[in-house]
Amino acid sequence: MTTTLPDKIPLDLPPGEPEALDELVRAVAGAAHVLAVLGGDLAGPATTAPGWLGDDATAATAQVGLVTDLVGQIGGAVLIATGHLSAHADLLREVRRSVDDLRAEQDDDHRAAWSRMSELDGLVGQIAYDGHGAVAIVAELRASEEARRRRHERLLDDLADDATVVAQVLADAGAVVGGGGRPGDEARAVAHLAVLLPGWGEGELVARGTALAAALYRADSGWMEVLAAETASFADAPAFANALLAGLGVDGVRRLLTTLGSNERGPLPAVATMLAAAVGAAVPSGRNGRAVEKVLGAVYVRTDDRYGVSDAAAVGMAAVLLAGRSGTGGGPRPTVIAEWARQMLLREHVQGMDAGLGAVPEGMPPEASDPVGVTMDLLADSGDAAASAALLGAEDVWQALLARFWNDGGTALGQVIAAAAAEPGPDGSRAVRLALEVVGGSLFEGDPREWDVSRRTVAVVSADIGRAVASQIGVAVDALAVGADGRLGEQREVLRGLAYVSLDRTAAAAVEVALEGEPSDLPSLVAVDSPSALPAVTVSAAFLAVQEYGQRLTNALDGFAAKRRAENVEFLWDWIIDLPTTVAGEVTRRSPYGVAFGLAEGYGAIIVGADGTWDNPVDRGLRFTSDDAADAARARWELRTDVDALAQQARGAFDRTARALGLPAPPRSPEADLMAPLEDAATGEGADRARDRAGTAVRNFTPSRPR
Repeated sequence: MTTTLPDKIPLDLPPGEPEALDELVRAVAGAAHVLAVLGGDLAGPATTAPGWLGDDATAATAQVGLVTDLVGQIGGAVLIATGHLSAHADLLREVRRSVDDLRAEQDDDHRAAWSRMSELDGLVGQIAYDGHGAVAIVAELRASEEARRRRHERLLDDLADDATVVAQVLADAGAVVGGGGRPGDEARAVAHLAVLLPGWGEGELVARGTALAAALYRADSGWMEVLAAETASFADAPAFANALLAGLGVDGVRRLLTTLGSNERGPLPAVATMLAAAVGAAVPSGRNGRAVEKVLGAVYVRTDDRYGVSDAAAVGMAAVLLAGRSGTGGGPRPTVIAEWARQMLLREHVQGMDAGLGAVPEGMPPEASDPVGVTMDLLADSGDAAASAALLGAEDVWQALLARFWNDGGTALGQVIAAAAAEPGPDGSRAVRLALEVVGGSLFEGDPREWDVSRRTVAVVSADIGRAVASQIGVAVDALAVGADGRLGEQREVLRGLAYVSLDRTAAAAVEVALEGEPSDLPSLVAVDSPSALPAVTVSAAFLAVQEYGQRLTNALDGFAAKRRAENVEFLWDWIIDLPTTVAGEVTRRSPYGVAFGLAEGYGAIIVGADGTWDNPVDRGLRFTSDDAADAARARWELRTDVDALAQQARGAFDRTARALGLPAPPRSPEADLMAPLEDAATGEGADRARDRAGTAVRNFTPSRPR
């Protein structure tokens, strides 16, 4: 059936109210009038800053001139915007009237069509069988509706095109004061004018920073995010940053960090970005300098806080640092990053657990789960030698760094070590010396549970430490003086660390090259072999002896690790197999089964290696001798007439160093006692032996001390 009259097409009114636009036009026109009056006033005698003298008069005149130009630019832009807004309001009013006319016309056409249809003879038949009269009426109405639809679309399109032009005019007007035609332009304008007019801007930013600090104290996490988003454009202004941090104080910043690290509703990117910009821009100077200095240097991650807010604060620090990395302001400075890293690492050292191991808020970058890793990545990217050396200037920090696992394989740590070694003066040499002392003092011949660093981590960064030693070669030279006098003094741990690091041949080669590049006359050494002896020969030979010691040391440590594994296996055997078997044997001691239980347990322990014995690893390390030292001296100084004397000097330096260091050796394993199970079965002492072994196992089972 095609002769049914169609429904009315929708003829919607355009969005917006002319009255609201009229009110906006009046407001903008008022602003244009005020700017015109202000511009006239500024064009008068005030431009010369009457009554001002000297530099103050010059500065005031320059500022007045700047304001005059700015007012002129803004006034012109606002005047243009007023004209476009007024014209758009008139166009909106006209389009709404036209749409109302189309609606009235539509109503008239539909009434007329219904009237004509009702006058047709045989209306039902006309509709049912597409009578010519009915078809003509419907076709005419459809045509008029289609024409109205096109006219309606043209009206709305013309209005939309004009709105686009007006929006661009408004954006251009806002650009004069730093706007971009987007939400948040008020904050962008404040930031722009604060730079352009520092006399006004600094006070305005200080007031806003102080007000925001007070508001953040009262806000929950959701409102914090709203408040922080409003400050995005000027959060990196020093005046605002100083006022904000001073207003927040240490407690306020701690609250923000813990909120960032524990917010159940997810990440707070605006808060993190704001805090990153403020911490990076704040300068401990001026009226708020003391308060800002306290905030930047405060401890937010405490060593004695195992399950408190310190983990959340560490994750919050990671969120701030990640926000700073992706933001335009650059985030906290390397000195702050190093200080935050130091706090986390000291806590790891004391508590024996990584910082930030708790669950991070859902949606936060996965890197935030390892806050220390974030700090090291950023510090490595900065390449700041002073900050890196300051971080690596503490023994506890080194122990924590070398005890933990690194997701990046130690790459960032290696870069920080290199940067620290590049710091001239005592700070750089101290960082390198501590690296060797920590390695040498933490990896010793004894229970692996007492080792304060991870051999795996040390191996990962040994090449980096070796290159650091090469760049601070004086650290090695001082320690290698042992080759001249045979006395270790306070250098024993440094030499042990150098020995262990030199297991990495890249590290060893770097130190060797640096030693060869040293001048022949080393003032820190006194040659003892002959008046013509060269100190450079002594240190090179001593380093070869140190490398020999390192090769033997790693084998010794492998032996102690094997001993510890054997003790662990014995412990498990004693509790899982030995004790139940012995109890069963005692219950049936008067029967052959008791003897069988005892024999099975005793020989089973020997067979599976659970009897406390072990095999030390075969020493496959490199071998260095005094002959090698002599040959190296001959090769290096072959053109000298006293080369044989130098070779003898090298031999003596090698021997003195080797004697001073001693020869590390792995522990000796007890022999497997094949007769013990038979003796226990024959004498009935199985129960006493089981009690003794259980007691020994309990004494041996002590948790590793926190690092």
